[in-house]
Order: sequence, then structure tokens, then C-alpha cells
Amino acid sequence: MDLSPYEKRSLYRFMAVYLGAGLVVVVLFSILFYRIDTESIKDATFAHLRMEAMRIASSAIDAQMKGTPFKVPDEVGCDYLLIDRQGRRIGGCIVQVPAMPTDERIVDGCAWYRYAGAHGHMGIATILLKDCSYGERIRACGWRVAWMAMASYGFLILVGWYLGRLFLRPMREKIEAMDRFVKDATHELNTPVTTILLALQKLENEVGHSPYFKALRMSGRLVSRIYEDLSFLLMNGLEKDRQEREPVDIARSVENAVDFFAILAERKHITIVRRLQSCVIDADPHHIDLLVKNLIDNAIKYTPYGGVVTITSAGCRLVVEDSGEGMSAEQLERIFERFHRASESEGGFGIGLSIVKRIGDIYGFSVSVSSKKGEGSRFEVRFDDR
Repeated sequence: MDLSPYEKRSLYRFMAVYLGAGLVVVVLFSILFYRIDTESIKDATFAHLRMEAMRIASSAIDAQMKGTPFKVPDEVGCDYLLIDRQGRRIGGCIVQVPAMPTDERIVDGCAWYRYAGAHGHMGIATILLKDCSYGERIRACGWRVAWMAMASYGFLILVGWYLGRLFLRPMREKIEAMDRFVKDATHELNTPVTTILLALQKLENEVGHSPYFKALRMSGRLVSRIYEDLSFLLMNGLEKDRQEREPVDIARSVENAVDFFAILAERKHITIVRRLQSCVIDADPHHIDLLVKNLIDNAIKYTPYGGVVTITSAGCRLVVEDSGEGMSAEQLERIFERFHRASESEGGFGIGLSIVKRIGDIYGFSVSVSSKKGEGSRFEVRFDDR
């Protein structure tokens, strides 16, 4: 399932929250498991040393009672030390003995155990044993916990990715159904819109000018522009190798767009100031008309009653400024997103500026915006960066 940019953003946000929470859980459980496992290793190690010490003590007691020679059991090995009551060594191979404030101690990865259960038999007052495999078992435990944590987190990533796409599937089905509906509706709009505009033109020629015809013509043109925008979005723009390029004068396109929106501007008593210089570029005329119309339409929509829209074309740069309320920094970050509207009380469907950005991307035009609250907005398109 191919995801749109919006679906990808939703999926990535879900994965970020899900994996962040999963990481916290995995780390906490890993620490808990490591502590439990290391305590178990420690207890088992000292239990083993205790059994060895008891075996040595039992052998010493048995030898003294039977009057036989004392011998340390072979299973004990040489990691032991026998000490008499005066603290002298009487057996074993341990050379250096750490301080033993308690009977059990861990020093440099070795477990040390002191046992006084021989009670002086065969001269043995204290039995000291060590097990240096303790540190290796602790390190092995750490690696085991780390591998388990990474495997668990990898499993969570796979499950999260699957669940995220599974949750997006119903939304994708709804979006596809809406796209089919919009495509069909847009296709059906073409004929009636064209017919209405032609009929209005003939009626106006026969009957004469009338305020009602002006209002109808404005409404018909707005519906026609909505049809053009929807058609462009459904086609997702033309690829570069399919564009029908020809010389287009930006100033001429601006003049046509201003005439197109003249009735709408007149209705809001908006003054349109034009400072136009000719700039001819190679592009699809329909695309340039869409870009210019959407910029001017956006400026008129967000300019208050009696405001001013300034359009400047110089040096192959088109600047459209309005005297509206402006936008915050947060709004500027999303201004070119499809269906985003800077104001809920004004504006259209939120697709005009996304079309401007899309056309700019197709041709490599630079599209920028600057705005401050209470100071209006300024859109600039640079057709030639050279």
C-alpha cells in the first residue's frame, strides 16, 4: 500500500509515540530482569561456595575423629585457603586475600566466602574460598539481557509498523472513495459550467448589461476556477515530459487574472494596484494561469473590505501582497499544505496555495511567503533564479 505524504506523517508520528513508549518499557523491564538475574547468580555462587566450605569442614572433622590423614576433597580445586586460630596459613593456594568485613564479598569480579564451621578440627579455624567465574557469568547475563532487549524492541517495531498500516487502511479506503467521488463529480462539472458561462455571455449580448448578469458571471467564473483546481489536483500536475511548453508573458497572465477577479474585488471594494513589467518564460500557459489566479484569489479572499492588493512583476519575479490580518509563524509552516486554511472564517477549500507550490516544484520556480500578524502577507514567485 503506497502511502501519501499525509499518511506517512501520521504513521511516523504514531510510530514515534509507540516506539518511544515501547523503548521505555523495554529498558525498564531489562533493568529489572538484569537485577533479578544477577541476584540469582550471586545467590547461587555463594550457595556453591558454602557447600564447598562445608565439604572441607566435614572432611576435617571426619579425619580428626577417625585419626586418619586430612585431605581436601578433589572437587574443591585449589581456590581455597585454610587458616588456623593464629591466622597462619596451613593449606590452600590463594596468595592474596582481600579484607573481609563480612563472610561474603565481591572483589574485582571474584566471589569470596569465609567459613568458620571447622571449629578448629585439624587446626582449621577459618576456610576461605573464591570463585572468579562469577564476573564472567555476570557479563554473560548482561549480554543476554541486551540481546533479549534488542530482539524484543525489534519485534515491537515490526508489530507497530503492521498495526500502523492496519489502522491507516480504513482511512485509505475512505480517501480513495472520496477521490473517486471528487473525480466523477469534477468530470460531470465540466459540461454544465462551460454551458452556463456561454449562456450568460449570449444572454448579456442579447439583453444588455445588468447587475444580475455580473453576479452570475462572477459565480460562474468561481465555479470554473474550482473545476480547474480540482482537475489539476486529480491529475497531480503534468510531468515535465508531457508539458506543452510555449512562451508565456507573466504580465499578460496577471492582467487576465485581475480581469477574471474584477467582479469579486469590486464586491469587497478592494483596490488592486498593479506594477507590471513583461517577463516571458517557457511553460504550459494553463499552469501559469493557475498559479497566478490562485495567488491573486488568495490575496483577495484574505484582504478585508476596502483593503488593497498589490501585484508586482519585475525581473521575472511575481510578488502578490495583501493588507489582511497576516499569519503566525505556526501558520506559515503549513501554508502550502493541501486543505490547510489560515482562517476558518475566510478562504476556500485550502487547495489554492498547494497548487501554487506544486506548479513551482514542477518547473523549479522558487515560491516563498512572509507574513506577520496584523501586517498582511507577501507571496513571491521567482521564475528565473539566474
